[in-house]
Amino acid sequence: MTKRRWKASFSAAVEASPEAVRSTNVFYYLTYEGSVDLENMKDTVMKEAIENQIKNFGQTPSQLLMEPHPPRSSAMHISPMMFSPVTEELCMIMKFLSNSPICHISANTYPQLPLPSVVTVTCNQNFAVNRWNCNYSAPMHSPTYSDSNQPQANQLPLAMDPLLMMNVAPHKRHLGDTFSQHVRMRSGCFVTTVDSRFLVACGFWDKSFPNSGFICWFAAKIIQIVYGHFGVVTCLARSECNITSDCYIASGSEDCTVLLWHWNARTQTIAGDNANPDIPTPRATLTGHENEVTCIVVSAELGLVVSGSKAGPVLVHTTSGDLLRSLEAPDRFGTPELCALSREGMVVVCYGLGNLCNFTINGRRLRSESHHDNIQVPWPLPNYEKNANI
Repeated sequence: MTKRRWKASFSAAVEASPEAVRSTNVFYYLTYEGSVDLENMKDTVMKEAIENQIKNFGQTPSQLLMEPHPPRSSAMHISPMMFSPVTEELCMIMKFLSNSPICHISANTYPQLPLPSVVTVTCNQNFAVNRWNCNYSAPMHSPTYSDSNQPQANQLPLAMDPLLMMNVAPHKRHLGDTFSQHVRMRSGCFVTTVDSRFLVACGFWDKSFPNSGFICWFAAKIIQIVYGHFGVVTCLARSECNITSDCYIASGSEDCTVLLWHWNARTQTIAGDNANPDIPTPRATLTGHENEVTCIVVSAELGLVVSGSKAGPVLVHTTSGDLLRSLEAPDRFGTPELCALSREGMVVVCYGLGNLCNFTINGRRLRSESHHDNIQVPWPLPNYEKNANI
């Protein structure tokens, strides 16, 4: 090493702070400002070589800190939830007079809706339209035993259906007694529209699924009965809605098929094709199952329909009726009973005895789990899948 290079490297070592050396943030010695005096350099060959090296490595900014950078703040400091008071997780308990287990819950609580409500269906075929309080706000502190004052009705998040609360005309909240004894009442047997004004039920012995419309708050009647299957309809599913509140309704049956219907929000009925718009006509017929369909989920955004059959595989179809692939689970998992589809295309299938499988939309099985819980409803949440127990 020549004397000139030694002086240049020494000056570069002086320019680099100890913190920069400790963090291995040391640049090439020629890139530091003032390390080389090119104006007083007389050796043209050396000057050209140094200029080429500087062009190659670049120039280190002169505003380098002589002290370490401040540490990055954690997410807890941005949103300090750990410092906020703990709110009460259980804010209300509602008890129905029928003493029958609740098999279906559908919450449509958007403030923009004319009637934000939570629709519940019990196993004895009674439904309730419970009004949601959009002005409800959770208390900032947990109630104690010394708090003897009970909250007022307008301070609760949910108000019971007035027909059930006053016990006036309870028959107007009954779906009928024509359900097939072979179909177990569960969450997949019922579907509500996005405005909670219409309820679609299945499991009737005449191979139909009537569309029960809530005409007004105190009255309800059957407005449409749809036929299309050659067996008892065993499960239903509704897709997300478009800007006009139209959506897909998929129905699975004992005849091993899945039918895809179009719900028209303008006419408030299941519509037909262009030739006969008043006669309900399925938009697509999905085949491939060899036994009765047990679970189904449809996504209009992804254009996919996922369905499972008794002792059979889970099939993925397009909304136009094309079969894409089959999702195979371990042999010990048995019959698929519930399925969920996220917006990212992740499929979660619940099998018997608390067995779960997670698949990609391309059919690759990511993980399988076995639980001892009684999983009733799987519901996708943003960025992950969550299984809710009822």
